[in-house]
Amino acid sequence: SILVSPAAGSLASYVVTRAETQKCSDFWIYLETGKSPQELAVAGRVSQPAENLPSPEDRESAAALVRRNKYGDVVE
Repeated sequence: SILVSPAAGSLASYVVTRAETQKCSDFWIYLETGKSPQELAVAGRVSQPAENLPSPEDRESAAALVRRNKYGDVVE
């Protein structure tokens, strides 16, 4: 009984902290992209038609102009 109480409290604290951290991460993604993580996941599953995809030459020239990280920030 004496050991169960601290263990239960630690587990509850971990669960709450994990949930709050996820909410903060989701909010940060929303601030950066203007879309919720759920909207981004749905948009990521929808593929572009082949005719709208850039050619390898277009990708190389665009990459030479501006480099971006996975969050869309411009990297020098």
